[in-house]
Amino acid sequence: AVKGKPTLGICLGMQLLFESSEEYGFHEGLGLLKGRVVGMEGRLPAELKIPHIGWNALHFCREHSLLRHIREGDCVYFVHSFYAIDCEESLIATAEYGQELTAIVEKENVMGCQFHPEKSGTVGLNILRAFCEE
Repeated sequence: AVKGKPTLGICLGMQLLFESSEEYGFHEGLGLLKGRVVGMEGRLPAELKIPHIGWNALHFCREHSLLRHIREGDCVYFVHSFYAIDCEESLIATAEYGQELTAIVEKENVMGCQFHPEKSGTVGLNILRAFCEE
């Protein structure tokens, strides 16, 4: 991971932390987190709209300091057509949209949110507050 102060990637910023992405062709990522970013098209139930836009509840995978001011089931706001897979070792939280999707990841001082905390009301502000307390 990056040495020094904590880093938080939001939405595309989170996706860049992984080893690769399929968005607009195959591209290498920063490789700070194991896993890859893939498109939702063909991987989610056909009746679901893509991009995924809306509020979804967080499901905690493990304890982490980013979660200290929120509760499991709190909702956050997503806008995305791609998501991270093969990233179990860094997974903190998921959200359901036809299947479990990566929502929050972390490795040492590198963290990422697929959703937009800045658009997620009090819950999002509490996640950002927890990040600033790192």
